[in-house]
Amino acid sequence: MKAQSQRLSTREHYRALVSLLIIPLGVIIIVRASMAGLQAWTLIVLGLAFVGLGIFRLRSYIQYRHPQGLTPDKGKRAK
Repeated sequence: MKAQSQRLSTREHYRALVSLLIIPLGVIIIVRASMAGLQAWTLIVLGLAFVGLGIFRLRSYIQYRHPQGLTPDKGKRAK
């Protein structure tokens, strides 16, 4: 059972790494396409999509790893 949870942890780390690498790839595509000019607007949109996808995946990974708001506030008491 523990080996399976370790395997899932490795998978999660791999997914986070891929998400991190997608963002610079998108930036590289945007920079290279912008050097080509406005006729490469489809590549600029593709680069923006990669950056957005990477950010979205990282945010979902962070929310999955650190869930917030699952328990009610214990410090606040009804008066």
